Amino acid sequence: MRDLNLEQVNTWVHGSLKGKGFIQGVQVDNRKITRGDLFVCLRGEKVDGHTFAQNAVDQGAVALIVDRYLDIDVPQILVKDTLEALRLFGRLYRNSLNATFIGITGSNGKTSTKDILFSIFSRVGKTIATHANQNTEIGTYLNLFRMDYDTEYGIFEMGLDMPNDVRLMTSIVKPDAALVMSLAPTHIVNFRDEQHIAEEKFAIFAAVVNDDAKFYQGDFELYRNLDRGYHTFGFNESNETIVSDVKSDNNGIEFKVNGTPYSCNLLGAHQASNCAGVIALARKLGVDDVDIREGLNHVALTSLRTELVEKDKSLVLLDAYKSNPISAIYAIELLKNYDYEGPRVAVLSDMVELGDNSVEHHIEVLEALEKYEIAEAYLYGPEFKQALTRYTLDNVHVHHYDTFEALYSDVQGLFKAKQMILIKGSRYYSLERLMKEA
Repeated sequence: MRDLNLEQVNTWVHGSLKGKGFIQGVQVDNRKITRGDLFVCLRGEKVDGHTFAQNAVDQGAVALIVDRYLDIDVPQILVKDTLEALRLFGRLYRNSLNATFIGITGSNGKTSTKDILFSIFSRVGKTIATHANQNTEIGTYLNLFRMDYDTEYGIFEMGLDMPNDVRLMTSIVKPDAALVMSLAPTHIVNFRDEQHIAEEKFAIFAAVVNDDAKFYQGDFELYRNLDRGYHTFGFNESNETIVSDVKSDNNGIEFKVNGTPYSCNLLGAHQASNCAGVIALARKLGVDDVDIREGLNHVALTSLRTELVEKDKSLVLLDAYKSNPISAIYAIELLKNYDYEGPRVAVLSDMVELGDNSVEHHIEVLEALEKYEIAEAYLYGPEFKQALTRYTLDNVHVHHYDTFEALYSDVQGLFKAKQMILIKGSRYYSLERLMKEA
């Protein structure tokens, strides 16, 4: 964000301004304030942002948006509802920008795809992408505020936890192009069924004016049922953009897209499909193949996504941001195929919000442990416990845990041996805590 006059902000949010000045950024979390920021005092169910206003000012905030004037000596914009003010501000700020906006949604691959896109488009022009995992409504506003008037590309990841989430974010971003990645029963307890999830993801296309800039992973039949002439990519030969001849090793992947060879530094054969979608979209937006290839081979992944970390004597494959049946199986496959001299161990937590078929989906992961010959598994949570009563693992030594403390105690010993350890779990369980010292 360039310097923005508070009078302009006040006009946008229909507020009452006390004081004057300029801002250089916007935050809703006082812990993330940098000098020059505007702090928006949001009210939550348990936390009132007004409580942290003084701390925000102490950290460098130069103005506040409040629903009551505070006894703090900085400019303040008084509004009736601070969240509604943030919405007005974000939408009008978006309208002031001339960048090309790209939206991404999907059950798996959103963040990797965002990272691939950023690696490519940042070679073409000034690019801003969704920071960390801010793929919610409020995160969308905050990422818009990171853009300046000379930003050429905005890449926005859009999560789907509840119905209408994608519609809401696309109404803010108004993407010029969109990618829909893979489909899985994530958060299915909040939806009628998997078809409903597919429909909610495809809502992203309604906001894209140009039909020629709509791309989706065409290997999923439920997506195909919703097709209105969009571009498809994937492994099946029925796709417009076809991925084939995938080879994976410790340095990344090699693959072909409609017979043309490409490579990428990301780990895991499944990433080839994400790359293919990006390649198709980038070509459509006029990106030169030289920049596409350079970007594919210099992708920096968002934290907690397929990170390789050395800990004591072990090599840890840390993928602890989220988990669902497809992503868990991908991770187990990568654990098996990674070129490493030593035993392989899987540490997995339950996958949450999978609905009535949750146990069956956990059994699918148990089957993958056997298929990929993972000799030892440490499982945490009630869903895996139920799955183990219905499925017997003949060739996998299983340890199950009801509490994180018991799991933590045993996993610490795993790091002392030379072995490769997959740590994979839903955000609810925060399995990255296993990496911290006691």
